[in-house]
Amino acid sequence: MLPPNDVEDVLSCLPQALLRVGPDLRVQWCEEGFAAKTGVTLSPGNTLLEALEPGRSLDALERAIREQRAHSGHAITRALRQVRVQVKPTHTNGSAGAWLVVEPSGVDDEGAFSQAVREIARAVGESLEVDRVCSAAVVSLVRCAQVRRAEVFLYEEDDATLKRMAVSDLEGLDAPQDAFDPSEDPYRQALALRQPQLGIQRGYGDAVGSVFAAVPLCAPRRTVGLLLIYKEQGASFSVRELEMWSAAASQLAVAVENARLLREAQSALRVREEFMSIASHELKTPLTPLKLGLYSMERRIAAGQPVSLASVLKSKRQVDRLAGLVDDLLDASRLELGRLALDSSPLEVGQLVAEVVDHFRHAFERPFTVDVPHDGVWVLGDRDRLEQVLVNLLENAHKYSPAGAPIAVRVGRTAESARIQVQDHGIGIPGADQALVFQRFYRARNVSHRNFGGLGLGLFISHSIVKMHGGALALRSREGEGSTFMLDLPRMSAHEVRRLPRRVLVLDEDSHQEAAAERTLRAEGFEVFTVQSGAEALRKATHLPVDLIVLSTSATQAAVASFLETFATLPRARPVPILLAGDARPWWAQENAALCPRPYRPEELLAGVRTVLTREKRRTLTPVESELPLVTPA
Repeated sequence: MLPPNDVEDVLSCLPQALLRVGPDLRVQWCEEGFAAKTGVTLSPGNTLLEALEPGRSLDALERAIREQRAHSGHAITRALRQVRVQVKPTHTNGSAGAWLVVEPSGVDDEGAFSQAVREIARAVGESLEVDRVCSAAVVSLVRCAQVRRAEVFLYEEDDATLKRMAVSDLEGLDAPQDAFDPSEDPYRQALALRQPQLGIQRGYGDAVGSVFAAVPLCAPRRTVGLLLIYKEQGASFSVRELEMWSAAASQLAVAVENARLLREAQSALRVREEFMSIASHELKTPLTPLKLGLYSMERRIAAGQPVSLASVLKSKRQVDRLAGLVDDLLDASRLELGRLALDSSPLEVGQLVAEVVDHFRHAFERPFTVDVPHDGVWVLGDRDRLEQVLVNLLENAHKYSPAGAPIAVRVGRTAESARIQVQDHGIGIPGADQALVFQRFYRARNVSHRNFGGLGLGLFISHSIVKMHGGALALRSREGEGSTFMLDLPRMSAHEVRRLPRRVLVLDEDSHQEAAAERTLRAEGFEVFTVQSGAEALRKATHLPVDLIVLSTSATQAAVASFLETFATLPRARPVPILLAGDARPWWAQENAALCPRPYRPEELLAGVRTVLTREKRRTLTPVESELPLVTPA
């Protein structure tokens, strides 16, 4: 008996869709409304393999059709929708095949959704701890909805990795790992689009082939993580269901963000309270003796008695200490507001280190060693700020080292950086504290406020200044054995260094000859310092290395002695060559000392200067570098 002509109209009223396939899985007939009911577009000649996802469910369906037996199960479409499929074999007109009855799977139970959302809201109201909020959320989802497992993954503090914070159950062997690769779909799409995405669970035991939803946890300003919801095998997600879970995820994301903000606020309050305690103690430490010293001096002056220099110096030291504390607070405030500016210029690292260490060597009875390369290591930086960093590192090394223990400072270079190392043999820093020492107000656990003063700002400020220079400040330490701080700064390129003007110091008792030498050298691009007082000239030139000194041989013995004495005591990273100007070498000069005629003639003076600089360049450079041509200033 043939079916009535209006059978298609009747089929359109049913939620199930009808399909006829052959043993080769090719579609022989498909009802007109099949795509609207199932979301799968099929037409005669297509195969089921084009419409369904590979997996165990498709394998079972394929075997049933080929073996001509009844079957009932679920399949996953290419659009990641789960459908229920019933197979009815048939042998019409001797042709093997099967009828498939297909219906969508999934529920829209708003009562269950509402209950789950209410429980999540109640958990949020009871606690603002991240772990407790996440745990309550996944338990509520499993208890109230048709969900097999729920998990919450949150971004770590560095916003780079996702870590599992809560899971509804950990029984069995099909539990995913605590961390996963968010670059894979559908996680990547969910995080990028801030919209829920469906995926197929693979490789997790009996649940292989089931569908899960990756729902982003979207707070108002950022995405804080992912909510993963796993269905029982055979069940799927409806559109309405995903909308409800997105709403629940947004509520959870806001709770997580609020919990983190509360934790940060509580941490900030603890830091503030600790800082106020330390600051009050540190500020009172210099103020108390300063007040007593000034009171004592006031009484002596009122009584007409002399005030000793020692009392004045003690008060000055306390003022300097107080000023240092205030400067640290001001620098920390400027860094916080982004108002700390740099005044950068070319800077030779070895000379800076030599000068700073020289101040410490005179101030403290402690051995300091300095090791710098023979040739200059140049960076572009703010001299005052980098000196501040070095002073802080040396002060810490001195403060936390036993009396008499040596402190070593080394200057070197890496592939692209100038490196300064400050090594001490002091108390060291515990391993757990080493990642935190550059934070504001932080002090290591083995540092007591009673024995070691300070606000805990020095390393924070130093680290920030180095970062502003594009460099890095690192630490290597072992408790009880000392610490080594490594400061890396971007080096100037060889081309940039060659373009820097050479610095020449001209010392001549005759002002006319001195002016003539200055004109000649400046015309050739040299930077020239001239003054008849050798001590004054050398002090003016200490901030940057002097490449050459032109010294008149006709100067008086007293003037030469004054110059040599000052030259010997001023800090410098490496010896400075001298070009003697006169008719003959004086008695105090070395036999191989270079000599040029005087009165100065431009060609003879320039020839002598270039000869000395070339000799010095070849002496200091490595064999490979010495092959480079010497470029004189333009």
